[in-house]
Formats: sequence, C-alpha cells, structure tokens
Amino acid sequence: MTDQEILERRLELFTSEAWSIWISELEDFVTTLEELSSINDEKTLFYRKGQVDILNMMINLEDTTKLALDQLEQESQL
Repeated sequence: MTDQEILERRLELFTSEAWSIWISELEDFVTTLEELSSINDEKTLFYRKGQVDILNMMINLEDTTKLALDQLEQESQL
C-alpha cells in the first residue's frame, strides 16, 4: 500500500460520525487537562503538557493528513 493510499483511507475514517464524536471527546479532555489549578509540581505540569500535546496531535490528524496528501499530489505532478 502506498503512502497516498494510506492517507486516502485515513480520510475515509474522518467522514464517520464516530470520528466526530471521538474528536469532541478529545477536545473535552484537553479542556480538562489544561486546568492548571490541580497541578501541584513541575513534574505534573510537564506530564500534562505531554498529554495535551498528544491529544492535540490526534485532534489535528485530519488536517495533517490533508496537508500530507496535498504534498504527495503536488510532488507527483512534478
């Protein structure tokens, strides 16, 4: 399977209602994790930051996939 085929199949995933629900839940998790009042120390702060970074990566997966697909298509036209 080529990179382009993988990205195109991933785009199919984003059209499902389940994906929209999942992203909404992840956004809620991010909002909860960004609450700073429950952070007691620097270690917890950096751990939370990592959690939020990973969640944001998943939330932005659709946009990232579309950009990667666009780049592949542009490269194939050269």
